[in-house]
Amino acid sequence: MRETRAPSIWADLLNRRFVSQWVISFCNGTLTAPTYSLLAVYVESVLHRPPIFSAGLRAALLVLGGFVSILGGALSDSLGRKQTYLLGLTGPVLSGFMFFSESPAILLTLCVYSGVCWGFQTTASQSYMMDAVSGRSLGLGAAVYFIGFTLGNSLGNLVLAPLSDTLGFRAMGGIMVGGMVFLFIGTIFLLPGGRPEGLRSSQGTFRKTMGGYSGLVRQPVVLMLMGVRYLPTCYWGAATLLFPLLIFRAVGTNTAAAHFTAVSLVIAACFQVAVGRLCDRFGRRRPILIAGAAVTLSALGAALCARSFAGLYLFGVAGAASAWSLSTTMPGLMNDIVDEEEKGRIVGAAHLAWSLGMTSGNLGGGWLVEVHPGLPFYVATAFCALSFLLAWGICQRIYPRRN
Repeated sequence: MRETRAPSIWADLLNRRFVSQWVISFCNGTLTAPTYSLLAVYVESVLHRPPIFSAGLRAALLVLGGFVSILGGALSDSLGRKQTYLLGLTGPVLSGFMFFSESPAILLTLCVYSGVCWGFQTTASQSYMMDAVSGRSLGLGAAVYFIGFTLGNSLGNLVLAPLSDTLGFRAMGGIMVGGMVFLFIGTIFLLPGGRPEGLRSSQGTFRKTMGGYSGLVRQPVVLMLMGVRYLPTCYWGAATLLFPLLIFRAVGTNTAAAHFTAVSLVIAACFQVAVGRLCDRFGRRRPILIAGAAVTLSALGAALCARSFAGLYLFGVAGAASAWSLSTTMPGLMNDIVDEEEKGRIVGAAHLAWSLGMTSGNLGGGWLVEVHPGLPFYVATAFCALSFLLAWGICQRIYPRRN
């Protein structure tokens, strides 16, 4: 009798559900890229509003996305992954209209709606990915999933953003809207249903599913997970704001800051794939703890070298690689913590913690850096060290020591 071999991990990822979602996420990232890179420019050049107005729009999007992700998680577990994902995609469909409006009130309304939809989109898409990939491939699957949107964003900034100079903001916004309408229709017909057939019977009413949060957040391991999502993200929120700024202050050129961002994202993407593969092959315990320790050491190094170009570059790249590596382990960790019917809700709770961490890091980092350039990173070091202890506690509870 011939022995049957399990499919390779890469073969496991090449299923219609995962590939379809990856392509949609990549296209979504491409078509919405100017929303993240050019909104502040549009606000200043067309609406003649100060940067604090743009910062407020960004904060509104992040905070709303975080809180609405709680509803998104419940909808994903009750209504279904695909339906909730489609609801979330209506935000990107309308995002291009931000570059049509010359009214701050209308722009704020569009940002609020985009924030609401971002919460639905994030929870449903991560839950869908966790259903589409088997547990043995979830580490690599999470890495590939996260890279898709990032690559799309990079392409969108290279292709769409220059159109604002040649054709104007309105033309660029029109292309964004048209492309997203086409993508939304394609998603309706091409994205398979969001849950395996055997799990559909576990879907309950929205009210019952929302009530399930009370039991979920009473679990110590879930509260520890939210801490692991919040605390290092405070560091990352500060890092995304401060590293380009401090590198510019150290060298005096915009090019150096831009090159740092590009280099750090490329290296981080490579580490994501490697860490995802290690999780699938050797278990998640060691990658989680090593990545958590690396984030802490990177934050400490940045604090000690806050005025050194070489030090900022070294520890900034190391911080990006370790922070993204830690994020890559999170879908698999969440999958191991909860039952199938709770995936949407734990993703929603974790995304709320992530959103609050990004907002706290941005605001806190911007305030503390004016006191001393290293102070935000000393605070981040303490936060990351506490996160490491929480991660160690989670691993002690759910993973055997050999992993």
